[in-house]
Amino acid sequence: MDKEERTIINKGQEDEMEIHGYNLCRWKLAMVCVGVICTGGFLLLLLYWMPEWRVKATCVRAAVKDCEVVLLRTTDEFRIWFCAKIHFLSLENQPNLNAKSLVNKVSNGHAVRLTEENRCEMNKYSQSQSQQMRYFTHHSIRYFWNDAIHNFDFLKGLDEGVSCASMYEKHSAGLTKGMHAYRKLLYGVNEIAVKVPSVFKLLIKEVLNPFYIFQLFSVILWSIDEYYYYALAIVVMSIVSIISSLYSIRKQYVMLHDMVATHSTVRVSVCRVNEGKNFQ
Repeated sequence: MDKEERTIINKGQEDEMEIHGYNLCRWKLAMVCVGVICTGGFLLLLLYWMPEWRVKATCVRAAVKDCEVVLLRTTDEFRIWFCAKIHFLSLENQPNLNAKSLVNKVSNGHAVRLTEENRCEMNKYSQSQSQQMRYFTHHSIRYFWNDAIHNFDFLKGLDEGVSCASMYEKHSAGLTKGMHAYRKLLYGVNEIAVKVPSVFKLLIKEVLNPFYIFQLFSVILWSIDEYYYYALAIVVMSIVSIISSLYSIRKQYVMLHDMVATHSTVRVSVCRVNEGKNFQ
């Protein structure tokens, strides 16, 4: 395997993962579509359960730095697979930002600590004239491509590698409009948004569980052998189980949403250059 097709992110941490690069292959996708039709949709269901198979069945290997899809695998004893699509963050429509400078800063791991000392370091790794940044999202964390280490890395805050004296010296006057827009673009809004899925979405996700698919085949098998009472009993128990699970899961979502909404409303004073603002 080419080393450029596999890298390690979060190395040495609890969430350490292998990352493999893939690009979509049209002829493979066409073959999968034919297989889905021939199997009556069962192949699609199988690929839904197995993200590793889904990616390998529809994509071909590619260098991580140029890939369209990443396949992630935890390095612990569970070896859990995840897949994520590569997105592009466009900077062309941001009037307050120097797009070329911003690409260089993020691609070289200087997403936050923009000091004069590391500007020379950023210039060593100047990228192309592209005004887009490549990233993927996993567990609500954005991983941007870092051209200096030739790997994906998540954005780091002022709590890492910045002393209190340095923070006071360089940030006591507040942020400029350009820097504020820059951080808002990369980090997003500073809030915890817990969305409550619709009942229909939760129902589909619950019904597609392998256990209930097995129950469906059991019902078909008992019905073919004319054991209708057994089949009816399985249907009733499955319906009761699905309703109970839906109620419990949705209740947890609503409870978490209400708890976050109650405890996340805090009024703060934000210092900007030549101005001050209050936010809630």
